Amino acid sequence: MSPPREAEPIPERSGGQRSWLAAPLLLYLGLFLVYPTLYAVKLAFTDALTGDFPSGANFQLLWHDRLFWRAAAGNIVLPLLSVALELTLGLALAVFLAARFPGRRLLRAVVIVPFALPEIVFLTVMRYVFAPRGYANAALLAAGLGPVDWLLPGRVLTFLTVVAVDAWHVTPVVFLMLLAALSAIPEEISEAAELDGARGIARFAFITLPLLRPALIAAVILRGLDALRVFATPLVLTGVEGVPVLSTYAYHQWSDYGNDGAAAAAATLLALLSVVATLPLLRRRVAA
Repeated sequence: MSPPREAEPIPERSGGQRSWLAAPLLLYLGLFLVYPTLYAVKLAFTDALTGDFPSGANFQLLWHDRLFWRAAAGNIVLPLLSVALELTLGLALAVFLAARFPGRRLLRAVVIVPFALPEIVFLTVMRYVFAPRGYANAALLAAGLGPVDWLLPGRVLTFLTVVAVDAWHVTPVVFLMLLAALSAIPEEISEAAELDGARGIARFAFITLPLLRPALIAAVILRGLDALRVFATPLVLTGVEGVPVLSTYAYHQWSDYGNDGAAAAAATLLALLSVVATLPLLRRRVAA
């Protein structure tokens, strides 16, 4: 009987071969990310009238536009309120549906439904819900209350309605992340905490919540970045000037005025805002 043959070592790929494997990805990133970004930045610093580069004419136009300042403020306040609401609801739902009781799987499926719907379908339904003769006012009239103008431009209630709709649509993302993190906590930790006398709110505040910190930071980063580029929700519900944000403002400059430079300038500021807002969160995520 012949001795068993030793397994032949798998030859390592050379650097050139690895580069060829990465070439399609690099080509894709170059064509659809790097080049459009650089072109947009160049467009933002090019004077549309004279063609001078670099020029601050487009940013000067934004500086004197009141709608831009409303959009800039909306792009800060709306994500803050939306993400805070999503974290609160997502954490509450995750803690509730992590418990074992009959029907929890069905409830989990129901919670995920808003995110499972295509965004435009969900927002169209919400527009009918909050229309003057929509389901929300029908419920108020049935309760003996008067109708409410939920989506009237320029009102605080309109802004809060957009925040609530945006949070409702994407809370399932935060819920799933926190539910997975809760499921990963060993039961021995909870049992040991209970033996030490930690129960109820105390156990949640001093045991569960610190263990969820990495998942919470990850949820804030993921949803914060997504919330900063919010576009469809305010546009579909209220139009461009109802609840303006930087993305809808850029769309307004491009589609209604044909001002590519101002649109690119607004988009550049939005990208800069996203980077500035994300860096501190990334540092905390690495530290956690």
